[in-house]
Amino acid sequence: MIKLIATDLDNTLLDKSSRIPDDTLAVIHEVVDSGVLVAVATGRSFHSANHVADLISPDAPVICYNGSLIKDASDNILYEAYVDFDLVREIVSWAHEKDVYVQLYDDDVIVVETLRTDRHPDPDLKFTEYREVGDLLAVEPFRTPKMLLAAPPERIPGLQAELEERYRGFLFFAQSDSHLIEVMPSGVDKGAALRRLAEIEGVDISETMALGDNTNDILLLKASGFAVAVNNAVPQLKAIADYVCDGERSEGVSEAMKKFVLCDDPE
Repeated sequence: MIKLIATDLDNTLLDKSSRIPDDTLAVIHEVVDSGVLVAVATGRSFHSANHVADLISPDAPVICYNGSLIKDASDNILYEAYVDFDLVREIVSWAHEKDVYVQLYDDDVIVVETLRTDRHPDPDLKFTEYREVGDLLAVEPFRTPKMLLAAPPERIPGLQAELEERYRGFLFFAQSDSHLIEVMPSGVDKGAALRRLAEIEGVDISETMALGDNTNDILLLKASGFAVAVNNAVPQLKAIADYVCDGERSEGVSEAMKKFVLCDDPE
């Protein structure tokens, strides 16, 4: 029996307009009314993620920054982790050399040298303030739960491989879109966050379901008791899913919840 669901947002729960369609939201509310806890699990910032969580349920927990921060519905911090600032400075210096766009976060405010929406049209900007600092190497240290690096999609695999070789064991790297590399502290990922949340909520991990679309959702799906990939998911995610939806994005989420939660038949 599913007691806890964790769903990714962009290109999973949200449609192409970054909304939850009314029919999908109605299904989610039916799931919540049945006693299932539905959480969001996203790379987005807290304010941006919480905007969606509020639509789901007043009790919806938020896993954000790919697991670096977990909050309950009362804004209580259940878990937090931050990238070591010496490593932040190293990667910023590397990014300068490689012409890679860098974005940090300071108490949920986006911090950039100069905002470049042409490099990364961040959906968080609809809900979160930003601060331009000119040179990230010149600012006073602050705690950032993740770093976001943006470059042309064809450059991303090589850049990520270089970072993983250099910082293996110190940092975790994930890809939420073809032009992005997201950088978190070692031990932080969506799967670890799901396990932490399940333990806090007193739910056995076998009683969880996870839904996603991209490679940063792989560990989330692997950690869950029942793994679902929406139809627009990358091949790597479909390969490890227990179920691949016929529908894309929010239609797939609705389909999976009807089939495996409301019908109570997670096979």
